[in-house]
Amino acid sequence: MPRLSVLMPVRNAEALVGHAVRSSLRSMPRDAELVVWDDASTDDTIGAVDAIGDRRIRILRSDVALGPGGAMRELCERTDSELVARMDADDVSLPWRFAVQPATLKSTEWEILFAPVVRFESGSARVRLSAPVSIPPTMVPLHLAVMCTVMQPTMLARRSALVAAGGYRDVRASDYDLWLRAAAAGVQMGRSSLAVVAYRRHPGQFSFVPGFISAQATPTFVEAYREFARHVLGIETAWTAGSPVESVEQQRSLNDIRQVLEREADHAGALQGRLLRRTMRHLPTGRSDYATV
Repeated sequence: MPRLSVLMPVRNAEALVGHAVRSSLRSMPRDAELVVWDDASTDDTIGAVDAIGDRRIRILRSDVALGPGGAMRELCERTDSELVARMDADDVSLPWRFAVQPATLKSTEWEILFAPVVRFESGSARVRLSAPVSIPPTMVPLHLAVMCTVMQPTMLARRSALVAAGGYRDVRASDYDLWLRAAAAGVQMGRSSLAVVAYRRHPGQFSFVPGFISAQATPTFVEAYREFARHVLGIETAWTAGSPVESVEQQRSLNDIRQVLEREADHAGALQGRLLRRTMRHLPTGRSDYATV
């Protein structure tokens, strides 16, 4: 049994997956495995992976597209390592990733670890670095109250933590859904300060699909957010992250969330408070006729 499984769901990524796989293998220890889930690709994605020929690669295939959440659920169920990492087929793993991330987990009580990324676009030489600042487990859930601020391709987790949170589900924002449930379950999630992945931005990626953000507001996701708000923020809410404000009740809930986050930012210290307030800028302002509620 390998100690580390790097999980990569793939669909129609023939042009990019080779780079993602090779960069992952270069950063992985020799006793780790890279498990690729081919989610019913219609191009030669698997041929591109097969051509690499590394014994650490294991390929699983599906004839029916399960989507990212379903694919990750299958990958988790078909591996048994102590540590689980996520890698996307269009990103690049930086060489030091699996030297520093397991060491960070070992030296802390964190159970799920994220990291900054270096953002780039295909065909462009311009890059942008996420803020190289560590965010402790006391603060990560507060950011999640506003939006999904952690980058799934940087995840390294203790498998037991994913199990405690209930694992991946087949919802559109499957990563955000999981982190909300993990926070509600008291799982310790933190972000380190060192970038470990080069994150590619391109029109074909899943988050660019029209309606991606609004599609979060399914009953399953809404209930996960409300449970999160009860356990982490200590409030009942009619508003859900990513949703517009369309009623008096939602405006009141948004005001309650903002008050909780402002109070926490005041007591978080200068740097962490500033980071939280930066995230809070993404909270909707609400409609003018709800402003005085």
